[in-house]
Amino acid sequence: MNSPISAFLRATGLLCLLFASTQSIANTHPSYLTEKYCSSVVEQFVDSGMRSLDKYINEHFNPEYKGGIRNTIRFLEQRLEWLSECNNYLKDTAQTYVFHSEDDTQSIFSAITELTRELQHVRSGVEYRDDAGNNNPAPYVKRRFEALAQLVDRHHTRMLMKKQFQ
Repeated sequence: MNSPISAFLRATGLLCLLFASTQSIANTHPSYLTEKYCSSVVEQFVDSGMRSLDKYINEHFNPEYKGGIRNTIRFLEQRLEWLSECNNYLKDTAQTYVFHSEDDTQSIFSAITELTRELQHVRSGVEYRDDAGNNNPAPYVKRRFEALAQLVDRHHTRMLMKKQFQ
């Protein structure tokens, strides 16, 4: 029973079990996810997405217009979902992150979440009283946006420097 053939069959069986269990544990990702796609998602967010947010927050934000706030919340949630999906893909396939490092990525994700949460508070009617007693959430929303913009700008500067020295 302890012939070389039975030892070989036993070892082959163990390898098959090991391979099958590894495949079931491995993360699967949609076929559209590629490094190029993820790079374009990040680039769009850093470039036109942040410009659009900047224009809305600094020029068009009005707490009375709940539709604009709702649309901005949806925009942020969608971008966070896309960036997170790409980040998970890049971690699994390339051992990289959508932004410069894991810390930078988590900081940007947290800043997006904080801005979204602030906008949700405004939309739900939380009042932000200023010194004159008026409801004025704009400085709070702007502070959250500026925190996000600073982190994204730092990432953008790193990417530009990296391209310059390639």
